Amino acid sequence: MSNGDDDPADASEEADAADDGGDAGEQTETAAPTLPDDATEESLNEYLDEIAERLEAAETEADLDDVEALLDDAETGIEEADLPEPDEDDEDADDPRGDLEDRVAELR
Repeated sequence: MSNGDDDPADASEEADAADDGGDAGEQTETAAPTLPDDATEESLNEYLDEIAERLEAAETEADLDDVEALLDDAETGIEEADLPEPDEDDEDADDPRGDLEDRVAELR
């Protein structure tokens, strides 16, 4: 038996539920970065940029564990990527793989 007062309360409850859903969205402001399928030096650097942002925003041990897992994925992606090898005769030659590996080490 309803006395008609339930309708405004229901609307209020729905608004509260929507607010709660919004709070949950704030905890995960952005979706986790995904390792690029066709990894290039540029795409891997962008991936590492996203991981660095997540590291800066980490507030809990679970957040740090997530970052660690992403760094593991990045390492795997770097190993599997078809990146140019540095010229052995040129000491100043760029080494994209080495640079990316160094960056992962810095983020750890």
